[in-house]
Amino acid sequence: MKKIFVASSIFLVFAGWGLQSKLNSVNAQTAPVVVETQKQNTKIKTAKIPELEVISTGTGTKEELRFKPAVGAKQTINVTLNKDTLMSIGEFKMPRAKLPAYIITLDSTVTKVEPNGDIHYDIAYSDVKIQGDAQTRPQLIKVISKQIEQLENFKGSAIIDNQGRAKKVSYIIPETVDINIKFLVEQLSNSLQQLSSPVPQEAVGTGAKWQVNSDVSINGINLKQTTTYELVNIKDGVATLNVNLQQKEISSQVIDYPGLPLDGILTLQSFKGNAKGKARIQLDKVMPVSSELSLLADSEYIGKNINTLEETLMTSKLMMDLNIQGK
Repeated sequence: MKKIFVASSIFLVFAGWGLQSKLNSVNAQTAPVVVETQKQNTKIKTAKIPELEVISTGTGTKEELRFKPAVGAKQTINVTLNKDTLMSIGEFKMPRAKLPAYIITLDSTVTKVEPNGDIHYDIAYSDVKIQGDAQTRPQLIKVISKQIEQLENFKGSAIIDNQGRAKKVSYIIPETVDINIKFLVEQLSNSLQQLSSPVPQEAVGTGAKWQVNSDVSINGINLKQTTTYELVNIKDGVATLNVNLQQKEISSQVIDYPGLPLDGILTLQSFKGNAKGKARIQLDKVMPVSSELSLLADSEYIGKNINTLEETLMTSKLMMDLNIQGK
């Protein structure tokens, strides 16, 4: 029983916060991310921006897709994230864990457009809450709400080029928030650069396809990610895209995540994720006007108690639905 308890405490802490923030995107762009505290202690992550590969330029009338928002342009998007998890620890199958829905409101304002097309904009989390159903334990809602409410009024900024590729994302994190929230904000800052779907340099028409391959980090898990886009149509500066995203672990890796028990080590053995959906982008806005994405991800881990050296195989099946509505 102790073995199961230790293993489950490792896994539930990880599953409770992990695998939610970076997977709520439909793109694979990576770029330098700057995270600052109020004392201006700066943490910088750098990553190579992946090349966008055009598979087909499509048919019919073709045009260059470029983001061209006006300075001062404002936009609000509402992000709803539903997550359902099935877990097993050794031979023990845990009850289905349907977590409350996360509902996040993001506001953006374009502050500058450079001659080369680079777009600067500010971001603010104006509302962050969760929503449970009749089966959700009130105590769970209370605990999670207390943590995520610290995200309200967090501010950041970003720079993207006119193809929608992120070049820089910055956040200022108050030192008063707990370590889990600081970690979550770093992941959200990584996700922020993926809210604007990248478009090809070439002119494209109906049925055009392009692909982005990149290495991404999802709450400490290093993955190889491939995202394929298909242009369904474009009218009056609004493009509708089919999106297919696939993820796979780069290698076996130890997960270093805030909140894990000190006597436990969690090692990822395998991860395979597949997501499909649609996105609508408006070329005079920096974030999508709508997006729907459904993800299914299977993963395996080894939980190890450093005191007894006992190892336990743990598996997870994550089902997640993302909905973005902008205005």
